[in-house]
Amino acid sequence: MAREMRVPEIEKTGKYLGIPSDWGSSKKQMFAWILARVNMKLEGWKENLLSKAGKEILLKAVVHALPQYAMSIFKIPISICKAIEQKIASFWWKNNEAKAGIHWKSWNVMKMRKDNGGMGFKDLITFNKAMLGKQAWRMVDNPPTLWSQLFKGLYFPNSDFWHAREGQRSSWGWKSLLVGRDAISIRFNGQWGMDNPLEYVKING
Repeated sequence: MAREMRVPEIEKTGKYLGIPSDWGSSKKQMFAWILARVNMKLEGWKENLLSKAGKEILLKAVVHALPQYAMSIFKIPISICKAIEQKIASFWWKNNEAKAGIHWKSWNVMKMRKDNGGMGFKDLITFNKAMLGKQAWRMVDNPPTLWSQLFKGLYFPNSDFWHAREGQRSSWGWKSLLVGRDAISIRFNGQWGMDNPLEYVKING
């Protein structure tokens, strides 16, 4: 086709909105670019020139924002999330370039709210599920949209989204969307005992 249309054949399509267009079998390898960007940001800052308040602002405003768009579309491998959190923790406790600082508090404590004794850093695994849950809710709340109709036609043409199954040879995007659906379904079912959370919203506003 490229020869007949006299256009060059491109082996790799690069990225679209920061997300790689080419997908391989290893999800860890595909999302390694997020960890690379985090490393690049952290290595560009000098720890000994920043106060604790300065570190906190940079980590929360810059590093936490790097994977946000990808996390709203795909489920990021847990290993990548933990690696990012480890990099953030090392940067937080490090005092200079030569020595690694002592981690006086566990990262689980650092991720707690400040009024509970933590520092309010994001739990990236939970944040990823929350972002996917938001995307799943958009699909349910706006069924006429093109992307909602596309997923329905591919994966659940004869049922509703809340009871749709993963299916065979499904895309990573669909699997990620199901993670978000299950996250919000568990919360609604646990509090109100409904199979369809949208039903509760319509009844109770």
